[in-house]
Amino acid sequence: MRTPFPLFARLLLWFFGNLLVLVAGLAVMIHVQFGSLNNWLLPESSQTQIQAMSVTLIGDLARSDRSTWGPALAQISSANKMDFALYDARAGWMAGAVLNPPPEIKKAMSYAQSAHPPGGPPSGPGIVPALGPPPFNPQPEAPPPPASQDHGPKTIPDFPKSVLRTETPPGYWLLVRMPPEPLQTDGPVTLVGMTPALGISPLLFNPRPWVAVAAGVVLFSIVFWFPLARNLTNSIVKMTRATESIAEGRFDIQLADSRGDELGRLSHAINRMAGRLKDFVTGQKRFLGDAAHELCSPLARMEIALSLLEERSNEQSLSFVRDVREEVTHMRKLVNELLSFSKASLGDSRVKLEPVNVSSIVHSALRLEKNEACSVEVNVPGDLSVSGNFELLQRAVANLVRNAGRYAGDAGPITVAAWAERREVIITVSDQGKGVAAKDLEKLFDPFYRVDPSRTSATGGFGLGLAIVKTCVEACRGVVAATNRDPHGHEVRIRLTRAEA
Repeated sequence: MRTPFPLFARLLLWFFGNLLVLVAGLAVMIHVQFGSLNNWLLPESSQTQIQAMSVTLIGDLARSDRSTWGPALAQISSANKMDFALYDARAGWMAGAVLNPPPEIKKAMSYAQSAHPPGGPPSGPGIVPALGPPPFNPQPEAPPPPASQDHGPKTIPDFPKSVLRTETPPGYWLLVRMPPEPLQTDGPVTLVGMTPALGISPLLFNPRPWVAVAAGVVLFSIVFWFPLARNLTNSIVKMTRATESIAEGRFDIQLADSRGDELGRLSHAINRMAGRLKDFVTGQKRFLGDAAHELCSPLARMEIALSLLEERSNEQSLSFVRDVREEVTHMRKLVNELLSFSKASLGDSRVKLEPVNVSSIVHSALRLEKNEACSVEVNVPGDLSVSGNFELLQRAVANLVRNAGRYAGDAGPITVAAWAERREVIITVSDQGKGVAAKDLEKLFDPFYRVDPSRTSATGGFGLGLAIVKTCVEACRGVVAATNRDPHGHEVRIRLTRAEA
């Protein structure tokens, strides 16, 4: 069977779809933040902030004495978490922090201050080329207009900016070329800022937009993948529950197999397996019941013949006849148990459920299992009812009481209790015996399983009692489980649906 749309192809398509959307979102983010890929270390918001800071600084320096330039640069250094200094046209220090720029930074400053640089921009290891607008080329100022004329606000030229990175010493350098006229210097002045790491100064890198984008990417990926993941996990959960039901012997399951991928094929295979197993197990139980039924007549005739033979036997052969009669009686009991098991197993689909009183079930079962050797304590409310079949539940409780009396009747009283728990009713049969080994608890309800493998009549029955209990309870849409009590004892718990009042 060929899969129309394999799960691998679906996952691959989903992945590349998500990747395409994320790449598109990243491109939009870069465009919004930096304007173009050429200014990847200097977002547009930072360029605007640096331009405003430079204009303010050059205005403050132009109105003050050169001896006060240091405090002004210290102020913007503190505000922007970055050391700033001024350098002249020959890369000589003028004011501010002592940065000791490496040769490649001095070369970049000299280039930035050259109106006609020979040979193009500097290059070398560890340097990010100067980015941003072309080098500043001052134009001769036009004569100021007469005072009486109003030409609107004066346009301030954009100062060229660039960011460079060095490895020795490690750091990032911000170069802003400012015109010489306001400061009355011999040539262009470079405002140089230095920070050892990219994330320290908000001028170079503001992590908040990236954190927001990362959170958006995670949220988008969750929303994008959630439908597919939920669809897959729901199908897997349903198949897991179905296989658990099959493992517990419940084959009436039907999974939707309309999917066009591997999970659809698996659902179809599980449905086929459940149907085949149901037919196999049902046929096996029906064969077991038919064989037991066919054995009833020969065994009855054998018992009659043995009775006649016992009357005509002498003392020497009478003991042998009685031994054979005992074995035949044992076989008849086994056949009757097989018939009960087969009837309970095959009748679950035809059982009509109706409200039955739990107290009536328990007391009727105790009348069937009269045992003077052990005492039974009953703690069952008189008004408690369940949805089930009276005959099947009576047989289940009777088998549990007989089983408890057989293995732990001399250790203390057997307790039969029942109570309501939300929409369910719990019925327990417990004893004071030594309990059952943990490895045997799950196998107790298997047909013909016995804790004692000797299988003698002195150590118990045929291993069908608890199997009949399970089939009777499951025919009433209930669940049965066995557990050991603390500090000692054994308990079987039946869970049934509470009947509507």
